[in-house]
Amino acid sequence: MKTKGQQGFTLTEVMTAVVVLAIFMIGCYQAVTGALWMNQTARDHFVATQLANNRLERARNIPFTSLNLLVENQVVMVSDGTPSLSGPFRRSTTINANYGSNLTECVVRVDIRNHKTGQFDAINETLATLLPGKP
Repeated sequence: MKTKGQQGFTLTEVMTAVVVLAIFMIGCYQAVTGALWMNQTARDHFVATQLANNRLERARNIPFTSLNLLVENQVVMVSDGTPSLSGPFRRSTTINANYGSNLTECVVRVDIRNHKTGQFDAINETLATLLPGKP
């Protein structure tokens, strides 16, 4: 309670201002961390798509008889495609030479490692293409 001639804020006013400021700061922190998480997730999906697309381009540019050399099963790699056991991506490539008349299917799946658990979950990017086959 203020008496005549006293100036300043009461303890209640200061505590109310601190609580309002704390709620605002918590909201800002959550918004920033959420944006950073979304940025990392988008980057991971972009890199996974690029890894798969690069593998498909390689399949398009080699002779049909060499396509089986591209088959790989869960090769862990870094973002530039270099194999590394601690990499955040895992790529698998399958070749189906019996897809249809004179066609070969090439499917590339890139799994993304979960940053929190360190495990490869069901999060992945899968690209496929049909190539002229059987000379």
